[in-house]
Amino acid sequence: MNFYLLWEKSDKKALFKNTREDSDIRKCNKCEGVRSILKKPLKFQLRDKKTSDFYDVMGHDVIGSGIQDILLKHSFKGFSLSPVEIEVVNEKRLLDKELYKLARIEATGKGGFLHDLSGNKIPCCEKCGRIKILRNHKGISVDEKEWDGSDIFYFNNWRGNLIITEDVYKVLNESNTQNVRFINLKEFVF
Repeated sequence: MNFYLLWEKSDKKALFKNTREDSDIRKCNKCEGVRSILKKPLKFQLRDKKTSDFYDVMGHDVIGSGIQDILLKHSFKGFSLSPVEIEVVNEKRLLDKELYKLARIEATGKGGFLHDLSGNKIPCCEKCGRIKILRNHKGISVDEKEWDGSDIFYFNNWRGNLIITEDVYKVLNESNTQNVRFINLKEFVF
């Protein structure tokens, strides 16, 4: 089975606006890796003139009504949606009804740990799972024994990167989604 990374085509369209007080910062006492978990809704400023279907806002994914409708219509599993707070530069943007339909998507599905194409677990911190080395690493795979079968999921040690199944990919790829790029995990290069 093929799995895909859902990626933003253009990353200049949204600016992260949350402050340090909006997050719970966790530091691993073994590897000193840092993880930030939002306690409040995601806040961002939109810079483009038209609302897109997909935004990556500092590791947090936001989707428009088109993708939301597809995911719900097909009863895909492994995600939750939450409201966002949007700031616009141009007041005319406030008339765009699609603006108010944007939502943060988070994977609730679990994909286990990152593995290379040979099926070997990619080295990570034993305590927090932080990936140690990914430079020049070509291709990753899902250990289907660790994957919970969800249509949308995060790897345990690569949170914030939405992974989708081939079924989700086919439906989204056939629709006219904007600002979305699909990368087959087998071809992904770190």
